[in-house]
Amino acid sequence: MNTFEQIYFLIGILSLLVGVGVAFTFVLPVPSQRVKAQSPIYGRLFLVTLWFAFLGICLQPLGFPLASAATLNLCVLLAMYMLYLTVLKRYGQVLTHKQIAMIILHLAFCEALSLYFYLGNNQLLIREMLVSICVLIPLGLTLRLIYQNIPDNRGGDEMIFIVVSLTTIGVVFGVPFYRMWLEPGEPVGTEVAFVAIFMLCLLFMLGFPASLMQSLFVRLSTQAYIDALTGAKNRHYLYRESVRMLAHAQRHEQHFSVVVCDIDFFKKVNDQHGHPAGDEALKQFARIISDLLRSGDTLVRMGGEEFLIVLPNADIQQASTMAQRLCDEVREAEIKVENTTLKLTASFGVASLNADDTIFDGIRQADEALYRAKASGRDQVKRAQS
Repeated sequence: MNTFEQIYFLIGILSLLVGVGVAFTFVLPVPSQRVKAQSPIYGRLFLVTLWFAFLGICLQPLGFPLASAATLNLCVLLAMYMLYLTVLKRYGQVLTHKQIAMIILHLAFCEALSLYFYLGNNQLLIREMLVSICVLIPLGLTLRLIYQNIPDNRGGDEMIFIVVSLTTIGVVFGVPFYRMWLEPGEPVGTEVAFVAIFMLCLLFMLGFPASLMQSLFVRLSTQAYIDALTGAKNRHYLYRESVRMLAHAQRHEQHFSVVVCDIDFFKKVNDQHGHPAGDEALKQFARIISDLLRSGDTLVRMGGEEFLIVLPNADIQQASTMAQRLCDEVREAEIKVENTTLKLTASFGVASLNADDTIFDGIRQADEALYRAKASGRDQVKRAQS
């Protein structure tokens, strides 16, 4: 196999890999958020621009040195910016107009210098050093972005972080080390470039889908513990997390209280205004409660119009004060549904757990207090009896 045949063979292999990678991005789950949904598009562009970068390397031995000089550095730098945009969109962020202008200027500056050093005295080493320095900017931006956003349990994001880190290390250390073994003016071998780009494509194709799949898994797991109507947590969340929350409070010798609340005469809302109006009232009621809770408190929809509020690190007095504040706020609020404004009230039962109580002991005691609040006229707060 002569040199030309070998180059065409390598181009064909890389074309196949990039084609598979691009096709695979079309079957990945699409994020629901509009900006995040653009991430696979830039992932495809990253793979394609890497392919063009390798083609730019191959143009030199194929007898097109000017075309190689004009496209190589530009495509390499553009590929790194496509990688940066892939990660940026992955986290739901967008570029400002100033940032877009800076990227365009950077690309134009790199291209102008590449052509200058080719047309002037054809300084190959300077052109290679130039592209190495230029690509460190988008690589550094990408590393910083991932590091700032990567959660501990995102295996796919960690893979992308590794890909970018290895690329950065290769640029900083690998290229100069490899250049030491070449004769002055000798271009980078197509085989070495092929291996580097092939591995970069392969690692990206492993990391990016893993990141999207992990994100989908986290989203579905989160949705499984969220009440679809009100956005409050549901019973499944309570069953899963209550033991952990109570154990934490007991371990740190903290108070732990619960509040059960129920909208008064809610059946009348459904009967008089219809179930869609009732659903909207439930959503606004949950929003009123959530807005007044502390950061560590949890609102759980137990079913229908009954809610549970979990109050870690709150004694019976603090929980009662919170419940009274919620009761007053609900009474004063105007619930707007369609063309009607509703006035709601709610009853609250408060209980504080002892050291040997379970969360369900506390709920039972709060339920008894709620029953007394309703029996006493509703729209009030009652504590559990000691």
